[in-house]
Amino acid sequence: MTKSAQILTTDVDDDAKYAEQRRAPRDEVALPTRMFVKDHQGSDVLLVNISPLGFMVREYGETPKGSIVRLALPRLGQVTAKVVWSLGGRVGAEFIKPIDHYAYTAMLNAAKQKRQRWPMG
Repeated sequence: MTKSAQILTTDVDDDAKYAEQRRAPRDEVALPTRMFVKDHQGSDVLLVNISPLGFMVREYGETPKGSIVRLALPRLGQVTAKVVWSLGGRVGAEFIKPIDHYAYTAMLNAAKQKRQRWPMG
């Protein structure tokens, strides 16, 4: 294996490991929403799970690790986060500022009411 292939494989392995290392339990939501990158370009995503500290979405594109994004959330508007891993159309991000308990509960209740199927499967 070449050195560059070895580095790439290591990065993918590290991203997958990070996806399983969570500091807070996640709530499953399956909520279609929008995610915006630094240049204000938005894209449709499916919010798969969320916690007061971070989230995972599925997307059609590929948002690179380290990107600063804003995720549109019910009752909270756009919340800023940093992408900590990105792999195969899935993105995990950590909120820059954790969501407080009261706001998180209100957002989660609103999100669960808006759940629906999304064409990504």
